[in-house]
Amino acid sequence: MRNSRLKYLASFAAFLFLSTGFMFLNESQAQSNVILSFDNLDPVNTSLIAYKNVNDYIDSLQVLTLKPVIYIGPTVGNRDTNLSLMGMDRVSTLWSQFVRPEKLNIVLHTELDGDWADQKQIDFTGEWLQTDALPSKRLQKYGCNIGGMYLPGLLLFCVKSFTIPPDTVEYYAEAHKFAHEYTHFMEMNLKDWMAHARGKGIGTRNPCWIEEGFATFYGFVIGSNAIDPSGKLRREFTTNLTFDYDKRRNEPAGTLAKLIVQGNPAETKRLFGMLENTPWPCEETQNAYSLGSMAAEALVAVKGQEGMNNYYKASARTGDWKASFQEAFGLSVDEFYVKLTPYLASQFNPNNFKYETKTPSPTVIPNPEVSPTPTATPSPAVETKISVTPTSTKSATILRTTTITCLKGKTVKKITAVKPICPLGYKKKL
Repeated sequence: MRNSRLKYLASFAAFLFLSTGFMFLNESQAQSNVILSFDNLDPVNTSLIAYKNVNDYIDSLQVLTLKPVIYIGPTVGNRDTNLSLMGMDRVSTLWSQFVRPEKLNIVLHTELDGDWADQKQIDFTGEWLQTDALPSKRLQKYGCNIGGMYLPGLLLFCVKSFTIPPDTVEYYAEAHKFAHEYTHFMEMNLKDWMAHARGKGIGTRNPCWIEEGFATFYGFVIGSNAIDPSGKLRREFTTNLTFDYDKRRNEPAGTLAKLIVQGNPAETKRLFGMLENTPWPCEETQNAYSLGSMAAEALVAVKGQEGMNNYYKASARTGDWKASFQEAFGLSVDEFYVKLTPYLASQFNPNNFKYETKTPSPTVIPNPEVSPTPTATPSPAVETKISVTPTSTKSATILRTTTITCLKGKTVKKITAVKPICPLGYKKKL
């Protein structure tokens, strides 16, 4: 993601259960093999089949082992960094036909490392720097609930200071981070966001509900699904994301969910219409994560991962997201909104989930051994840089850098390097 926005909403109230006249599945139906179409999007099995389609596709590919350079912030210490890197090899394998990075910079920091993380973002993004999206500013606004992908391919994640129970929506949200941001990284390279940023190739980006919704979907499938085979945490997380819409309108939490559960196509078109702008600006961004991810479930359940691949290739080739959508999925965007409406409604009706099934394919266990965690808390003046192959941490190269303070009159500069030296005219503070 390029601008500041909250993605991981652990502080919302519990889901407000709704009840409508929708038919719910009995146990035998929920466990049967369902052949889906856009006119037959089963409330329970649509997401399960979509997840299976993606993971089966990944399993059919040659594994791409990502070799990132990971920068560990001064105060990360013994915090668990594995959760922030969940699904690294699987998501890089998924998008390997579109992007095969020789080097990827990843910054892991804490809520105490704002200035240090700012400098890392400045160093790596150069002319693409967005000062309104610096980590220190986002931390002030959102706390340690942030992750982000920034031009030209820098991933940053805030590592939480406490152990998150694996059966909670917050754990689910944290586990989806890496695959979410890496999906943005893939699309940035495929669709050349840099040219767009220069004012060349306007229109080459996808609308908000596709950029954020699809990234959220793949974060769920690859990072979170192994810990939530029934989909309970998925529904809680996506429902929580709709509460932001209610809050802005001073409405009780769950108001938007009550509208969606009515199954009105005009309401679906209105909600997605607010998300059709090419980021940024994009109205009601939280809805892009929530509604867009459920839209992705429907598309992948019916057309498979190949349908998504075809869409990404077509939209990169033409720059016309609506024409590319019809080419890849066989129906117009407006037709899709209408056919999606009953499925969206079904996801906010708890009666549809009385007989939840497990994922129909073997549960994919993400590789958690992708980032060595420091064995001792470094001092605030020490940065740890790790070049790591995710499948083996024994061969990691660790370079320890130190930070010095340099003075020139009233001007202060902090220099971080393996052997830091003050710039010309500055003196090292003793």
